[in-house]
Amino acid sequence: MLLAKDIRDRERGGRMEIGVIEGDNEQASQDLMKLLISTLGERTQRIVPGCADEVADQTQKANIMLYHVSDAAGQMEVKEIAARPLVQEMLNHQDCYILDQGGTKIYVWKGKGATKAERQTAMSRALEFIKMKSYPHSTNVETVNDGAESAMFKQLFQKWSVKDQAVGMGKAYSASKIAKVSQEKFDASLLHAKPAMAAQERMVDDGSGSVEVWRIENLELVPVEAEWYGFFYGGDCYLVLYTYHVNKKPHYILYIWQGRHASQDELAASAFLAVQLDQDFNGEPVQVRVCMGKEPRHFMAIFKGKLVLFEGGTSRKDNEAPEPPVRLFQIHGTEPSNTKAVEVPAYASSLNSNDVFLLKTQADYFLWYGKGSSGDEREMAKQLAIILVDGNEETLAEGQETLQFWEILGGKAPYANDKRLQQVVADVHPRLFECSNKTGRFVVTEVTDFNQDDLDPSDVMLLDTWDQIFLWIGVEANDVEKKEAVATAIDYLKTHPSARDPDTPILVIKQGYEPPNFTGWFLAWDPQKWSNGKSYEEMKKELGDATAIQRITRDVNGMAVSPSTPSPSNTFQCFPFEDLKGKQKHELPEGVDPTRKETYLSDRDFISVFGMTRGEFSALPSWKQLNIKKKLGLF
Repeated sequence: MLLAKDIRDRERGGRMEIGVIEGDNEQASQDLMKLLISTLGERTQRIVPGCADEVADQTQKANIMLYHVSDAAGQMEVKEIAARPLVQEMLNHQDCYILDQGGTKIYVWKGKGATKAERQTAMSRALEFIKMKSYPHSTNVETVNDGAESAMFKQLFQKWSVKDQAVGMGKAYSASKIAKVSQEKFDASLLHAKPAMAAQERMVDDGSGSVEVWRIENLELVPVEAEWYGFFYGGDCYLVLYTYHVNKKPHYILYIWQGRHASQDELAASAFLAVQLDQDFNGEPVQVRVCMGKEPRHFMAIFKGKLVLFEGGTSRKDNEAPEPPVRLFQIHGTEPSNTKAVEVPAYASSLNSNDVFLLKTQADYFLWYGKGSSGDEREMAKQLAIILVDGNEETLAEGQETLQFWEILGGKAPYANDKRLQQVVADVHPRLFECSNKTGRFVVTEVTDFNQDDLDPSDVMLLDTWDQIFLWIGVEANDVEKKEAVATAIDYLKTHPSARDPDTPILVIKQGYEPPNFTGWFLAWDPQKWSNGKSYEEMKKELGDATAIQRITRDVNGMAVSPSTPSPSNTFQCFPFEDLKGKQKHELPEGVDPTRKETYLSDRDFISVFGMTRGEFSALPSWKQLNIKKKLGLF
């Protein structure tokens, strides 16, 4: 016997009564189906059969279509534009256009001179596409205004120029400019009218609400004096309570700022005390954990352009540690909602033509203007200098530094001032991707709002700066990740919707050997984090001459990141470890290369002796390989 539930709401005392139908299998099934149809109605939409991700991606890219909406001919017409690739010149400022990304997203571009009828038709037709083409109901339709296009929209076109910027992507006509990610002025009045914008900008208002700041001290909350609001030390943790009002009702955001060098006890205490403070406000605050160096835009707006991050130390009153004799701050931002000063190592290699830097000693202060810094950035830097050094700084333009300036920094050294950083191009955002097979399956994940800490030594990272692709090889990255990352970079260029140049250079760099044209894309890069105090020039010598770097480039074109050591079992005769350890050239077995003794070990002996695979060993810097071989008596 089959028991089938008769779902009927009999509204008895506000409860749903569940009846039971008994009978044979076929009859019970038919009765149940009738009841379900009468209760829920006929099914109006059938599930579309699924397909492989790769097929879906290829179909989506192939279905990017552009439609022209115009009534210039006397009647409204919607015509498909078949020409490829898409270029900016296809868009007429007197008309409207629909750009369909194969159902992923639909853009409605409205020209400045478009008529009201054209605008209405473009929007209504875009909405019709969702039904006509059986797109998901959740497909987003975004309006794009002429002259205010988003970076994501522009990247669908091969060429996009902006007034006072480059003619095309990567072709600058002014050497006095710099590659910048555009940072438009923030209009807080739009947030409540456009909630989508508030979500995208992560801004609830313009930061004009009230602020309270506490420091975690001896596992307790200690109020920070108002004059020190905005000063955060890497050895501390802080709680920042922000209060704002919507329709006269208070709302709260509780930021938990955790310093990079804070103790584990303080990190735990910051989370625990945040819960207590949250309970004091009846659980109303929105809690936001902020890692040092990754402050969200609203957090910066709270301090109105006066946010200063000290690398280490503490702001506690009982702190007896002396202030460092030399401090260097990188100042980044164009307005109060996106400006902060970050302490970086006081070396010339920390400089970057993109930004303004404040060099501070016990007696002298210098404000250094990079060639690519804008007037807004310099003005914000001046405002911060008033806070940090009472406005007594001496200003220096890049290229006009004094001898004293370089002496304070320990001597002149290469820094991020590549020509690429002094060109004005379309505002294409640099993008960072993590390439990993930790889960057993190779996946690529984008990292947003990235900094140096996001470079994972166990993975390969892909940095796209538009005119170059960097593959950063972590010291612990495995062979699969290295090989797949190269293939991914090539496929990434081939499948890019804006028809990227497939010959765009793909550069391979190793952890600890990052050149300035790579580090320049990261805010507050620490040049000594992985280099053990060595300068870039010293590390470059370890890599070998220029031809060695060219060989790496050719290996990339041949789909191999680094020359892998051939398997001894296939190429060399293997010998026991004892026959190779500590032996001079004349003592070694015949045919053994004394500079590559490790290659004559069997795979099993190699892992037993080195404690790692050949691939892991080859991924290490050459100096580290050499040190290991010396300790093992194989050099």
